[in-house]
Amino acid sequence: MMYALEGTNPNTGHQWRFFQSINFTYIPRASRRQFARDWTRILQQTRNPRFTWELCKRRYPYIKHAIRRYFFKPTYYISQLKEIPFDNMEDAITSTWSKDFSKKIKTAVLQKFRTAIPGRI
Repeated sequence: MMYALEGTNPNTGHQWRFFQSINFTYIPRASRRQFARDWTRILQQTRNPRFTWELCKRRYPYIKHAIRRYFFKPTYYISQLKEIPFDNMEDAITSTWSKDFSKKIKTAVLQKFRTAIPGRI
């Protein structure tokens, strides 16, 4: 999880009840383990999540497509939530090996290029 927001948007009055996180099933399988190792190593060195995020975004540009927003209220939206200890994070990330939605991301990015430059791709 990257961050959570709960409250009222001061400009629109809309309710915020969500958190944003990295969904590792949208990262190509071959990159998940290395991303997790890099993230934890940099985070342990800097202790600054924002700086770590900027470094990882530069090294793994596709990561921005793996960010997902999840609503946590009403409480039935998310069930069986569990916290993974930092030491077990790599195992938890690689346990999603059977799920891979990264092809959807590649297709969406390719479609944007096709739309932006017709006849080139």
